[in-house]
Amino acid sequence: MKLSSKYFYLLIILIILFTIGCLKLYYNKGSSSSALKEAFVASGATLANTEFYAWSKTEKSFEELSKMADNLAKDLNIENNELYSRRLITNDQIDKIEIIGTVGNGKMVNICAQSNRSGQDAGKSYISLSLTSGPDEIGLEDIHDDLVDVLDKYKIESELNICITGYFEGKMDHKDLNKMSNRILKSARAKKVNGIAEKNLISVSAFAPSIDNSILVNGERVNMNIAIRYNSYEDRTYIWLATPVITVEY
Repeated sequence: MKLSSKYFYLLIILIILFTIGCLKLYYNKGSSSSALKEAFVASGATLANTEFYAWSKTEKSFEELSKMADNLAKDLNIENNELYSRRLITNDQIDKIEIIGTVGNGKMVNICAQSNRSGQDAGKSYISLSLTSGPDEIGLEDIHDDLVDVLDKYKIESELNICITGYFEGKMDHKDLNKMSNRILKSARAKKVNGIAEKNLISVSAFAPSIDNSILVNGERVNMNIAIRYNSYEDRTYIWLATPVITVEY
């Protein structure tokens, strides 16, 4: 009887540990995209587009990189339509392949692999993948998980950079810009690390515990970047919200 009770309690403990492990794995898998989406929704901005970007160094030959790029395009189901292109560039400096196309509901994909022949980066190879979705879709979690699965399949060790772009009609005053920035930080439970504020621009770096990837900036961890700028030509106030940092021009 004592032996049976011992195994019964041991089984209960194992089930609890297994459940906690599964929950943690699920949370970590999509936590960055989920937290970023919630923070963007809290801003109240209209969605313009979302970009996922992955970049990695590799020791593979250009022949291997070319095959990898073609396989990535196949696994992502890039459509063979008028927007599809596959360019191969070979000269004294680089070997490069670039594949551009669309997937799903008009999402744009760009796959680029390059080996350098000369200069300071001679002998070094890189592969990058970007996926941009338009204003009709903010399903970040599914896109995030699909990209991670594809990258893992080819053992591409890279961190995904995610950037959401949105806008408000008209010009917002400095007080409203600060309020919006604070709403975003509060939604993500993020702590501001540093920032700058000018006449028509606010840029903030922060750390949010709900986002699972980060970089070091002056010895401090950063995993969220906010930029807000007024565009007088369009009469719109744009917002960029990214993890870990904004890599697009603003």
